[in-house]
Amino acid sequence: MVSGKPSKLKSFKSSRNFNFILILLCLSLVFLGKLDLIAIRNIKGFLSDFLAPITYALNKPVKEIAGVFEDVKSAGSLREENIRLKSEIRKLNVINSKASSQEHELLELRELLKVLPKRKNQIITARAITAPGGIFANTVLINAGKDYGVKIGQPAISPLGLVGFVVNVGIKTSRIILIIDINSMIPIYLTSSNWPAIVQGQSGELLKIKFLSSKAKPIEGEMVQTSGHGGKFPSGINVGKVVKSFSGNFYVKPSIDFQRLTYISIITNKNSLPIFPKSFQGFAPLQKPKSSISLKGLNLSGKRIIESKEN
Repeated sequence: MVSGKPSKLKSFKSSRNFNFILILLCLSLVFLGKLDLIAIRNIKGFLSDFLAPITYALNKPVKEIAGVFEDVKSAGSLREENIRLKSEIRKLNVINSKASSQEHELLELRELLKVLPKRKNQIITARAITAPGGIFANTVLINAGKDYGVKIGQPAISPLGLVGFVVNVGIKTSRIILIIDINSMIPIYLTSSNWPAIVQGQSGELLKIKFLSSKAKPIEGEMVQTSGHGGKFPSGINVGKVVKSFSGNFYVKPSIDFQRLTYISIITNKNSLPIFPKSFQGFAPLQKPKSSISLKGLNLSGKRIIESKEN
């Protein structure tokens, strides 16, 4: 019969060894917690540097495969885009052929009717060197003057429409008064109904419509262009569009954002008509009232007799 004492002894020794290992592990963790964190960070950095090439080598094939799938996907979208562009090109070719035939027809009609051709505008473009606005007037300064042929009265435009006209010219700079200034009055016409009128600046965002016929019925959103009346501005320059206020009155909203003006073009071969004739020397001063005393004849001694008109 085998005694059970050796088995109990073995279980006691195994449990003691387990407890010893557990205690040793706990002490190791405490010891590691007390170590300098800089050394641990250095070890982590070393491991990261060591594993980085391996990680890159493993990720590169994955990225290449993903790129292949992306190229296949983009190739499909490019094929659809190519088909769409070919369709657009066919449409543009049709429109271009129609425009060419209409242009040829227009030239024939001009020749038939003996219409005078429009004078081609000579334009120079300058940069705005001051912000729009001022204390007394809404003006802007550009870096072009007499050396570029700029003269007073010439129109100033931008790709969006009319900016204003030149009011002062120096050798290297010129000052332009904007159409929103209260001193600016522009002859215009309503493009839909062809009614002429004049717009005046109000030193604000909108232009006031003046001298519009009572028979005219402006349409909200209707485009407004220069009429060319008076010869101050060329005809057909975009000014803005008609807007309706809450009170029911119609105004013109300029098509240009004057706070974002960067480049301004001057039509240098367009001189506005002078306000006064060349012989004008200024207004005559007020005349003094004539005296009520007049001179009449001589007396016997040869002296001139002074009498009043009443006598």
